[in-house]
Amino acid sequence: MDRYKLVISDFHIGTGQLMEDGEVNPLEAFIFDGRFISFLEYYMSDDFKRAEVELILNGDFLNTLQVQYGEETPTEVTEAEAVGKARAIFAGHAELFEALKKFAAAPHHRLTYIVGNHDPAILWPAVRQEFNNRLEAEVHYPGFSYSFDGIWVEHGQQYTAANRFDPGRLFIKDQRGDVILNLPWGSVWVIEYLNAIKKEKPWIDRVQPFSRYLLLGLFFNPVFALPALIRLVAFFIRHQLSGGRWKQWGEVKRTWGLLTELSIIPALEKEARKILARPGYHTVILGHNHQPAFRRFGKEKLYVNTGTWNDIIHLDIPNLGRTRRMTYVFIDYPEKRRPRTRLKIWKGTHQTEENVIF
Repeated sequence: MDRYKLVISDFHIGTGQLMEDGEVNPLEAFIFDGRFISFLEYYMSDDFKRAEVELILNGDFLNTLQVQYGEETPTEVTEAEAVGKARAIFAGHAELFEALKKFAAAPHHRLTYIVGNHDPAILWPAVRQEFNNRLEAEVHYPGFSYSFDGIWVEHGQQYTAANRFDPGRLFIKDQRGDVILNLPWGSVWVIEYLNAIKKEKPWIDRVQPFSRYLLLGLFFNPVFALPALIRLVAFFIRHQLSGGRWKQWGEVKRTWGLLTELSIIPALEKEARKILARPGYHTVILGHNHQPAFRRFGKEKLYVNTGTWNDIIHLDIPNLGRTRRMTYVFIDYPEKRRPRTRLKIWKGTHQTEENVIF
C-alpha cells in the first residue's frame, strides 16, 4: 500500500468570520475553509483513496488564544473554559470540521495533532477528547514534537524564550486554587496586548516584522503607533510590578528581551541544524514563524518550514507587500528508499471564488 504524510501548520482557526451581532470578527485569521475542504477531498480521492495518508497538524491549528473579548481573567484558562473555546471554534467553522471528520473516517487515513503556542488548550485531556468527539476519531497527540522514519516534526515555539512552554510544569494553580494552563509570556502578550490592538487593526498580527511596523508607524501613522507603543511599555511595566507568575523570569533586562523577541521573525534554521546533527535524522519540519522554507544542508540533510495559509504583510524588501502562499509539506515513500519530503503550494481544484475580509 502506498504511504503519504501531509504536514500543515499555523492556520489559526478562530470562531468564524462574523460575531454574534453580525459584525466582522477582528480576531479571526482563517477564512479559507473552502480551500482546505478541497485539499482534504483531494487527498481522499483517486490514488490517495487506496493509500495510507496521515495528516499532521503541526501546531497553531485551533487559535484558542484569540477567541473572545471581555473575559474577567483571560490568561487563567481552566479545563472547562478551554473546552468552551474549542466548541466555539468548531461551531464557527462547522463545514471545515465536518470535512476533517470525513477525512479521519476514510480508510487508512488518520490525524496527528502537535501542540503550538496558539493552541495550548489542546494540552487539556478534556479538549483532546472534545476534538476526538467532534471528528469521531482517535487523533494522535504526541505533544510538542513527533518523529518517524528519520523525520522530526515540531511547531517551533519551544526554541523561542517568549513562547516556550515548560514541559514539566504545564499546569499551575491560580489564587483561587483552580488548575490553569501555565502560559508562556508570549501567550499573555497576545491575549492582553495584541488582541486589544486587533480591534482597531484586525490585520496587525499578519505584519512581519511587527517591530518595523511600529517604528515606521511613528513617522507615517503616529496616531496609531504612539498609543500602541505606550500600551506595549505599560504592559511590560505592569507585569514587572505585579509580582505575578511571570515574575520568575527574572530581572527587567531579561524580560525586556522577551518582549523584544515577540516583535521579530524568529529564525529557526539554526535549531533545525542542531536537530539534524543528532543521529538518525535527515529531515526537520518546523512551523511557527509563518515563513515557508526549503533548505538543503549538503546532500543528506533537509530543513522545511510549512509556512501558513493566511495572508502575510511583509515589510522586508525581498518579500515586500501582501503575500499568500498556501504551503504544506508532502511526504511520500518511494519503494526501497527513504521518505521523500517536498514543500508544495495548494492551488485548489475547481473553486472559482471565496469570501474575503480586508
